[in-house]
Amino acid sequence: MVVNDVDGLLARHDTMRLTEHALYEAYKESLRARDIFYAIFNGKILEHYPNRRRVLIVGPTAHFDLQIHVVCEYRDPEEILAITVYIPDRPRWASDWDRA
Repeated sequence: MVVNDVDGLLARHDTMRLTEHALYEAYKESLRARDIFYAIFNGKILEHYPNRRRVLIVGPTAHFDLQIHVVCEYRDPEEILAITVYIPDRPRWASDWDRA
């Protein structure tokens, strides 16, 4: 499957689920599940990992002026799985959109 944008990814799957790991990582950053879903639905694909059937999405949060990264797996034809979420840190990311 070729994934070019979030809308295309969402159109091919019926459900979306957050892993416990994603919720835990979000909690550590003071984020909630709605922030993750908001980022996915309003974000853009930053990187694509076709061999692992994963994408890195960057998107805004629902309640903060903040961009977050969400790694989603689309291996299951029915479901998108949010694997992890994090706020991009500056040593590794020059900006929310560019690696250092």
